[in-house]
Amino acid sequence: MNERSDLPFTVSSSQHRVLGKQVHVQFADDFVLKLTQAEASSLSFALVAVRDGVSCEREIYMSPIASDAAFVGSVRDLGVSIATPAGALELDWTNVGFLAESLAAAIG
Repeated sequence: MNERSDLPFTVSSSQHRVLGKQVHVQFADDFVLKLTQAEASSLSFALVAVRDGVSCEREIYMSPIASDAAFVGSVRDLGVSIATPAGALELDWTNVGFLAESLAAAIG
């Protein structure tokens, strides 16, 4: 679903037999989150809110129902730092926007 190949993440979707459409976000080889459409929407809105200064939250946390891992994003002055098993993945505000847009597009 990502249109740019240089982004530090990929977003795709699949169909789960019970949960319906799922959105997959891969931040590293060993770190993939599987989100329901509602979870992907909530994460997209949260990312836009901190990027645009609408929310003063300093951390975005989500424990998706279909994933063993959690999304932990620390809001910094220059973007969002996402915790992965391999270490922090730093997204500047431009890439935070691309992630939010990719999540929204994957929902369909």
